[in-house]
Order: sequence, then structure tokens, then C-alpha cells
Amino acid sequence: MAQRNAILVDGNPLKLGLFGANCSSGRSYITAPERWVTSWEHNVQLAQLADEVGLECMVPIARWKGYGGATNPNGTSWESITWACGLLAATRRINVFATVHVPLNHPVVAAKQMVTADHIGQGRFGINVVCGWNEDEFQMFGVTKKEHEDRYEQGAEWWTIVRRIWAGEGPFDFLGQHYQLRGAEGSPGPYGGEAPIMMNAGSSPTGRAFAIRYSDMHFDGVRLPEDSVERIAETKRLAREAGRAVQVWTPIGVVCRPSQGEAEEFTRYIVEHADLGAVGHLAEMHRRDARDRDDAEGLYRREGGGPFERRVLARGNFCAIGDPDQVTAQLVRLHDVGFDGLVLNFVDYLAEFPYFAQEVLPRLERLGLRDPTRSAAASA
Repeated sequence: MAQRNAILVDGNPLKLGLFGANCSSGRSYITAPERWVTSWEHNVQLAQLADEVGLECMVPIARWKGYGGATNPNGTSWESITWACGLLAATRRINVFATVHVPLNHPVVAAKQMVTADHIGQGRFGINVVCGWNEDEFQMFGVTKKEHEDRYEQGAEWWTIVRRIWAGEGPFDFLGQHYQLRGAEGSPGPYGGEAPIMMNAGSSPTGRAFAIRYSDMHFDGVRLPEDSVERIAETKRLAREAGRAVQVWTPIGVVCRPSQGEAEEFTRYIVEHADLGAVGHLAEMHRRDARDRDDAEGLYRREGGGPFERRVLARGNFCAIGDPDQVTAQLVRLHDVGFDGLVLNFVDYLAEFPYFAQEVLPRLERLGLRDPTRSAAASA
């Protein structure tokens, strides 16, 4: 049997995915009519296009309510495990992740749901484990948000239980701080008998330690790429010392147009149509969550998540804006500082991603960072 999640484990030197298409407006917080409409038909069409051009993965956002403002970004969303099931059934080679909030998903139930998705995709399923921060959503479930350190303790217990169920270890008892289980078990196990690949985006010292210990892919935010060199190298070094291999990825927003002027003009247009209510609400949620933290992630959240255009286009993350040559140069820049993969968001994925695929992917191939034949061989 072929290696599971093969094009993520092996494959291209610079791996690419699409991020956030399961939610209305995606990662952009705007009132402009170009904002993303997350119909099921649009999601299937986008996944099949990404599959066809050789992208490695689709990664969803786990959202249960929107961010308010005039357009309520992310107020319409597809639940991520069932979303993954549908897209895995509609594609052939691309990996599809589910994003799961630990406090809102019981590990015994989640283990069964995710292994179902994994068999549908024949080993192309992956999981993004989120230990939780969104207080507005937790209140919907009657769940109290835990202190920052406790979230990752719960996450460690949750992931341990899921892995033990998948290993066919049961029935077993689990008596932890956050879960007390009797006779836990589950069948079938994951496709091919190996656990799906796992990502985590913890960036605080505790969150990063969790990612290094448990994840295969660490999502880490970036302001200036060159400032990330030492941090990325340290993450990979610490993982190696623990006997593990961890890739480092980051999310970015993309505005790619035939000319630099057109890209900058569209960016100005989008910023002029920012949904200020939604942007402000999200920034305030970040500030509340980071109020008692003195690490770099806490400072970044208290400051509102970076430059305003980045907050509007990509929730504060790095943006590649320009003509195909400039966008390609920015992706190469991120790879050069050590990132193994990037997940991309566009204002309107279906309107913009085809041009990116047509113009930027061949440039990356000519630079030796991507090779369609390598992707095909890895997934065979």
C-alpha cells in the first residue's frame, strides 16, 4: 500500500494548499461584492481545480458563528469533518483536512468521524487540531474557555485518546485531568493502519511545544519572512532532538494580477471596502484572549494582528501582492527562510486561483520548487 498523505510527506520542496474556502468570505473581511460565496458547488469546483493543478491540500476553518459587522464574515460555514468527507469523495489525489476544536468535539466521537473521512479518502485525510480560543463560540455550546496553559493540556489528552483508539488499543480506561473514560475503543482504524497527518498552529511557547511534540505540520504566523529564520530552524531542531520531523507552514493572502499596478489597485479597493465592524470585533477577541500573555503571539494579538491591509485580506497574515513575477518572488522568499508549505487565500477563490495556477505555478516549477511529475509519483 502506498504511503499515506504521500504528497505532503514527500512531494514538492514548496508545498501549497488553499485555506478557508469552507466559510463565507474566506479569510477576507470586506463588504465588496467580490467576497467569497461558500456554496457547496463552489467548494467542490475549487477542490477539483486544486486537485487537477497539483496542490497538496485543502484546509478549512472551524467556525460556528460569524464575526458580525455588515457582512458577518464566516457566518455561513460548512462543518469541517463532513466537508472533508465530501471533498475527498470528489477528488483523486489532494489531501483534505478537518479543523477540530478540542473543547467542542469529544475525542471518542471525533476519532470515529475522522476515521470515516480517512477511509473515504484512502489515506488523504488530515487533521488540524485547535485547542481553542474563540469565547463567543464556546458560549454557544455552554463551554467555558480554559486558561491558555490548560488548553494544551486538554489537547494532549484529547490527541492521546484519539491515537489510542486508532491504534486498536481498546477497550481502555483513561483517567486524566480533562477526560475520564471507561472501556474506550473504536473500529475500524485509520486507512492503512497509520494515523492521519496532524497540524497545529500553536505559536505561544506552550502552543509551540505542543506542536513540536505532537504535530507533523506546524502552522506559524509571519510578519517579515526574514524574522522567521531562527524560529523555523529552532522548531525543526527541537523536533529532530525529540526524534520527530516537523514541517513548518504559514498562511498567506494572495492578490495576483497581470500588472503590479492592477494588484495594488485591487488591494486599495478591497481595503476601502473593509467590513470595519467585523475587523474590529475580531481584533477585540484577539486582544481579550491575549490580555494576560507576554509572549510574542500575545503582543501580536493585542496590537490587532499586523498592518490593516493584512487584517482585511488575510486575518493579519503575510500577503503576496503583485504581478506573477512579484508573487512568485514572495513565495520563494518564504521558502528561502525555511517554510515547507504555504496555505493560500484569495478574496474570490474561483475568480482568482485559476490565474495564479496558470501563471505562478509554472514559474515555481522553472525554479525547481514544484514538479507535477513528483506530485503524481508521490500520490501513486
